Amino acid sequence: MKDFKPAQLFNDVSQGPQDCSAYWVIAQDGVKIRVGLWKAKVPTGTIFICPGYSEYIEKYGKTAKLFSHYGYNCVALDWRGHGLSDRLTPNPLLGYVETFSDYLKDFDAIIDWAIKFDIPKPWFVLGHSMGGTIMLRHLYKNRYFKAAAFSCPMWGIKLNPALRIFAYIYGNLARILKMDKNFAPTRSEKGYIDEHFDKNALTNDPEMWQYLREQVARYPALKLGGPSVRWVNSALQETYMLSKLPSPKIPCITFLAEDERIVDPDRINDRMKIWPAGVLHFMQSARHEVLMEDIVTQEYITQKIANFFTANNDLVTD
Repeated sequence: MKDFKPAQLFNDVSQGPQDCSAYWVIAQDGVKIRVGLWKAKVPTGTIFICPGYSEYIEKYGKTAKLFSHYGYNCVALDWRGHGLSDRLTPNPLLGYVETFSDYLKDFDAIIDWAIKFDIPKPWFVLGHSMGGTIMLRHLYKNRYFKAAAFSCPMWGIKLNPALRIFAYIYGNLARILKMDKNFAPTRSEKGYIDEHFDKNALTNDPEMWQYLREQVARYPALKLGGPSVRWVNSALQETYMLSKLPSPKIPCITFLAEDERIVDPDRINDRMKIWPAGVLHFMQSARHEVLMEDIVTQEYITQKIANFFTANNDLVTD
């Protein structure tokens, strides 16, 4: 459609379904957001993939290909400050957001695009890590999605209690002193993917690790470094506020890694205990990126999600 200009999608490194495209959409505050679409041969619905911190559309190409076997299109986006979407600070490697509610503006723009593009329904949503935070908030006003899936959602950040208190105080003080656009303590322009494989917190699978590294090596514009003080402070505030809310009224399936070093497993367990239509799967030996583990694990999870979505597609939505 002429309202949406085409954008690049690097399918040579994403290895997603061949029928793919990308577009630019504009959020209500003027930020330019990239959205990607992979089409199944005979689509029976669409899964909206909401990536985590420092991620980008291409990272989910293989996931989209697996879902296409079940007849699902996949839509993914680059959040503001991520991938090819507008970066928000002079240093493009700094992870920054004014407030987590800004990410909802990005998603609202994607919904508007999907409606105008007549993206096949029913619609479902899959949120990973930070994407799980944003989607949990969105689902309280859900009008579009039949069911939801979460992959190691960031419903809390894994910090010991003393460090959590320090992070709150430090973040609030940094805002007052206008130092919140600095990298968070211990973080720099290096991202998770810059770690040596043996020390990485994302995956046990060397092939998937190389897949991720090759993407940012070939297209450095996709890369993001560590988070800013403000991003961490905003994330702590948002996840705390969400922890005080009841669960949304939508069927949900969630996957939690045994070797989880990034998000707070206790928050995930606590949330799923009070999710009436929720199912929690514990992935033994897996790390944070459960969808980036070995192919057997990937196929297991995508099959579980696809079957769950098929079984829960009767939620009344507008």
